[in-house]
Amino acid sequence: MTASQIRAELLNRRSSLSEDLVKDASNRVIERVLNLDEYQSSRVVGSYFGVRGEIDPSSLVSSSEPQHALPVVESDGKLSFIIPDGPLKNGSYGIPEPVLGLKVDPEDLDMVLVPLVAADLSGNRIGHGAGFYDKTFSFRKNKNAPYLVGLAHEFQIVPSLNPEPWDVPLDAIITEKTIYKMGMNHIATSMGED
Repeated sequence: MTASQIRAELLNRRSSLSEDLVKDASNRVIERVLNLDEYQSSRVVGSYFGVRGEIDPSSLVSSSEPQHALPVVESDGKLSFIIPDGPLKNGSYGIPEPVLGLKVDPEDLDMVLVPLVAADLSGNRIGHGAGFYDKTFSFRKNKNAPYLVGLAHEFQIVPSLNPEPWDVPLDAIITEKTIYKMGMNHIATSMGED
């Protein structure tokens, strides 16, 4: 299947999920995020508001340690990250964005929670197709930070994706079932749930 076929199939499947299922899966993923050493040692984490069936880490945004910066789409197709100070407004894609706050350079983020449509266990990712994260974190080709963590439903993990030269791979993927660290494969087991 092509990337666009995979995207269409998984977006359709994700959009059909019930609100309760998304909330439950998001809570399980967040529990795993909170236990990551990389998260616990972070000062500033790039986060996002989940929409249309995405795993939603937005409940973490109000935490004071680490601080969470939310993405804002810029005119050049890159993202800026802002630690919100006050109300949010819906951005151009209907996703809440900060109106005011402290802007953080993407290179100064310690960790980034990345939404996705599909990913494989090599860290390759398919997003919604606009390339915001790949453009923003293109500097990662020469640097190991920030630590990029894809958040996904388990069904969004696919056997293999063909990366494009501009794609920036993930360092880890967290689902409601487990944590996958790239190069180490499946490393974490269940946390008491079946």
